[in-house]
Amino acid sequence: MPGFNFEIEMKKSTKIITITALLLNISMAAIAQIKAYTVADAHSHNDYKNNIPFYRAYEKGFGSIEADVYAVKGQLMVAHDKKEISAKRSLKVLYIDPLIEKLSRDPQRHLRLLIEIKEDYKAVLPLVITELKPLEKFFAYEGHPGRLSIVMTGAVPPAAVMPNYPDWMSFDVDHLDGFTETQWKKIGLVSFPLSRYVHWNGKGVFNAEEIKRVKGGIDSVHNAGKKVRFFETPDTKSSWLAMLRLGVDVIGTDDIEGLGNFLNGKDRSEYTATQPYAIYHPTYKSDGEVKKVKNIILCIGDGMGLSQIYATYTANRGQLNIFQMLNIGFSLTYSADAYITDSAAGATAFASGQKTNDRAVGVDAAGKPLKSLADYSAEAGKKTADIVVCELTDATPAAFYAHNSERSKATDIASQIVSSPVDIFLGSAYKDFTVTRDGESAVDKMKQKGYTVVRNFDDFLTTPATKILGLMDDSVTRPKMDGRGNYLPLALKKVTQAFKNAPNGFFMMIEGSQIDHGGHANNLKQIITENADFDRVVGDALRFADEDGETLVIVTADHETGGLTLLDGNINKGYVWGNFSTNDHTGTPVPIFTYGPHSLDFRGVFNNTEIFNKIKALLK
Repeated sequence: MPGFNFEIEMKKSTKIITITALLLNISMAAIAQIKAYTVADAHSHNDYKNNIPFYRAYEKGFGSIEADVYAVKGQLMVAHDKKEISAKRSLKVLYIDPLIEKLSRDPQRHLRLLIEIKEDYKAVLPLVITELKPLEKFFAYEGHPGRLSIVMTGAVPPAAVMPNYPDWMSFDVDHLDGFTETQWKKIGLVSFPLSRYVHWNGKGVFNAEEIKRVKGGIDSVHNAGKKVRFFETPDTKSSWLAMLRLGVDVIGTDDIEGLGNFLNGKDRSEYTATQPYAIYHPTYKSDGEVKKVKNIILCIGDGMGLSQIYATYTANRGQLNIFQMLNIGFSLTYSADAYITDSAAGATAFASGQKTNDRAVGVDAAGKPLKSLADYSAEAGKKTADIVVCELTDATPAAFYAHNSERSKATDIASQIVSSPVDIFLGSAYKDFTVTRDGESAVDKMKQKGYTVVRNFDDFLTTPATKILGLMDDSVTRPKMDGRGNYLPLALKKVTQAFKNAPNGFFMMIEGSQIDHGGHANNLKQIITENADFDRVVGDALRFADEDGETLVIVTADHETGGLTLLDGNINKGYVWGNFSTNDHTGTPVPIFTYGPHSLDFRGVFNNTEIFNKIKALLK
């Protein structure tokens, strides 16, 4: 079979080379290394068929573009078959002139132009030599380090005559057999039909035997010092991913935007955790017991859906504190006026028990103020805390103390903090709380109420004050991947230690606020690092619940962000590749995990407002 004969015999009068001989003459260092794929590895197959030939692929950053040509009356015409030939669609108009313009303007750009000879190479190749002459200064070939590689494919000439063509012209072949060393130097690319090795519809993954066959073909080309591509491949994300996994050099597509976005977003869609963190293994001693709940720790993963959780589980090598929780339900997140909730309506639903309009904080759909779980907890004699790693005026924290139909009115929201019974606040957005009204700011009024206002995180951790307004600089609440440190776990420890001896217990809302930020940015690393930080908080909360015996831990989300799906991963290596369908929220129900007394109350599928109702019932 072509491509599998690795030991070609030496003929008497012809220097036929073997793959083994090639290895003696060709350095494989660059090809042997695992490469980092970019859109420069993408090939626009049948480029001339899209509505904007050349320019769409070039502007997307593709490194390879293909045009099929016929020789017609002394001119190269671009067409897939003869009936498509049009006087307006010449190689010069569609590709040569645009190449001259673009390469002249962009001195850093490298490109491969793959020209398919549809028939009669003897008529086509002389025209290629003539018509491409204006591009000669850009040509890349041995001894001439240019930026434009010309590779002829399709009905190429026999190997014996390939050396007769200019040094800048190379050829694409579908086999490795029967070349002399001189002829092999004219080969610029090796292209195989995928069906030579496997019949695949682009769904699922190759099995071990199929991988072995395909990889054998790829390795044979790489061992011969050439680059490889496959044609007649399914044009799907699963197929592109399979080609990348196998180390194919040139990834072909007819979907320029799709593959371009797939590769351009690769650096933000992949993540490998450097090392796993240890998780806490609960005792389950009080889990599910029907007895008094003294303390409630409500952990909100903003934007955290099942895919975000499982991606974090994968990155942590198959371990997650959240997955130690046995009682699981699902929360339906739609708002009063939209299928897709925002954080304001989502947080208001579980903080105050009513569906409200998107953008509304702490009010119902008519704008009427609602009491929150913080209010009811305080009425029950409990200590309360509102802890976030974002602006304290943001939607989730604000839903526990403020009332406004428009979440963006940060200074109005900040001014309402003085009416809240919450004992400990922690977040950022200091400036919002310093805006004066009638000569006084929210900070001034909070001090008058007996709150200690702290700006330094270490001061927050060490202050003996029982009423605290912690307003950190943005640098303190920066993303975890940018060096935030253990802000959230330490904040949880501070609050639980401050409240552990409260006679009537406490209610705390603590939010992993920036999981959502990663979803909006379509940045998998941010999602996983934030979710891992949040999961450590959950582990600490579970440990506290076991030590205390009267603490209920609830873990849920206000909504899912990003429409994250997981395309690939390796639990043993902590590797994940995700794909995003949006940079906004989705309507997907979110999970709810519970641990401790009355944790069974939260099983099932229910509206997010039921979280409020179930918690409120336990405050009595």
